Amino acid sequence: MKLYKYRLDKGYLIPDENGDVTVLINGEFVIIYDKNGNEIKDAKFKYIGNEQIHLNKLKYIAKFINININENIFLAYPTFQERIITINKYMGKIFEDYVYFLLVSKNYKVKREKELYISLHNFTLSRYHNKPDFIVEDKIVIEAKISKNDYNQTLEYSKYYKRGMIVFPFTGECRVPKGWICVFNVLLDKSRFYSLLEDLLSQSK
Repeated sequence: MKLYKYRLDKGYLIPDENGDVTVLINGEFVIIYDKNGNEIKDAKFKYIGNEQIHLNKLKYIAKFINININENIFLAYPTFQERIITINKYMGKIFEDYVYFLLVSKNYKVKREKELYISLHNFTLSRYHNKPDFIVEDKIVIEAKISKNDYNQTLEYSKYYKRGMIVFPFTGECRVPKGWICVFNVLLDKSRFYSLLEDLLSQSK
C-alpha cells in the first residue's frame, strides 16, 4: 500500500507534497480522499508528460484480450518515471497473456516460466535468467517483449534451446543469437507468428 499527496485544481489532481488530497494505491485499487477523509469519485489525474501515448498502446493491446484499462491505476503515481514504469510493466504482462492465448488456442503444448536450472543467485549474487516466458513443445523458447530484448538473457537461453523467438506487439530493438528470430507486429499479423513458429518447430525435429 502506498500513499501520496495531491492538490485538486479545476477538477484535476496534481502531485503536491503539501496538498490536502490523499491518494491510496493498494494493488490495482486507487482510492482518493479529501482533507476531511471523504472519498473523491470524479477527479482525474493530470498528465505530467506523454503518458497518454503509452496508455493508448496499453489500451490497444488490452483490446485483444478483452480487458478494460483503468487509467487511475497508472496515473496515481506522482512522477512521470513511476507512471511509465508501471504502464510498461503492465503492458508486458498483458502482452505475455496474449501470446499465451495465441499458443494455447492452437493446442500447442506450452510450459510457462519453467525453470531451466536451479538459480544460485543468493550465493553468487550474479544475475541469472532461468525462466523463459514460454517453452513450446519442449523445443522452442518464446519471449514476449514490449520494446527491446536483453541479448544476454537470450544468449543464456540459447545454451539450452538452440531455437527461439523474441516477439513484440509493435516494433522494437532485437538482437538474437544464431538459430533465434525476432518477430514484430504480432498483434496485427498472427498468421506470420504461427508460420514462423511452425518453421522453427520443423527445424527442431
